[in-house]
Amino acid sequence: MVARHVKDGEMLTGYLTSYAFWLLLGLALLLSEFFIPAMVAVFFGIGALVVGLLTLFGVIDTLPYQLLLFSLISLIALWYLRRHFTRWLRGSESDLAARDQDDAGLLGARVTVLTDFAQGIGDVQLNGAKWDAESSEPLKAGDTAWVLDHSGIVLQVSAQRPSQP
Repeated sequence: MVARHVKDGEMLTGYLTSYAFWLLLGLALLLSEFFIPAMVAVFFGIGALVVGLLTLFGVIDTLPYQLLLFSLISLIALWYLRRHFTRWLRGSESDLAARDQDDAGLLGARVTVLTDFAQGIGDVQLNGAKWDAESSEPLKAGDTAWVLDHSGIVLQVSAQRPSQP
């Protein structure tokens, strides 16, 4: 009975030290990131894949070294790569003020005035769609104007064409 218990322990240790275990663990961790995206499991998956490959090529073969290397690689990847991966996946907003804030491509666009502007408010047509617009100038239906700015779905327009930077 004692011999069977020792044999079972050796079998478990043998399975844990095999390259297949580490490669499967790495793939499982990478796949889990798709279901629970927290940008954490992927780095432990990278650690497990590296340990699996090193075990496959015979560089490491004992469980303590595998666990140590798995921990070190995973934590180093987590600390140093997470910042870059997160910025790459989500985009950086640190330079928002320096970027062109015209994400919709509206600034400088030519529009046709659809209704006379009463108290600075009227309608314009841009790319076949009717837009609410504001202007400090008296614009009449049929006039041509240019988009100076926008606030949500309200365009700021002017009869004067804006200068190109």
